[in-house]
Amino acid sequence: MTTKPDKTGAVLVVGSGIAGIQASLDLAESGYYVYLVEREPAIGGTMPMLDKTFPTNDCSMCILSPKLVDCGRHLNVQTLTNSEVTGWQGNPGTSKSPSKPKPVTSTWPNAPAAAAARMPARSK
Repeated sequence: MTTKPDKTGAVLVVGSGIAGIQASLDLAESGYYVYLVEREPAIGGTMPMLDKTFPTNDCSMCILSPKLVDCGRHLNVQTLTNSEVTGWQGNPGTSKSPSKPKPVTSTWPNAPAAAAARMPARSK
């Protein structure tokens, strides 16, 4: 009888659509630590924009919402939103992939100044 070695290391999942979320949950349940990288500010992909899904005709959020909750609560899943994979180093099984947050931009040109003006003054 052979025993399987303990799972060590981490897995990088790029893209947090329904497939990325399900892959992350499956890997996390298998014992791996998962980094879920998404370039947008929120996870879910295109599925939240759909009304019904084929072939069951269920609402898309009825399928997606439990997975979003599970992904957010799972201790082995770390979600990195507003992030991009910037490189890849190493070989399969011993690789590293740095990711960095994307700069936050505003369409309103005076957003930081206007936000600061609305903040209450601090007392020392």
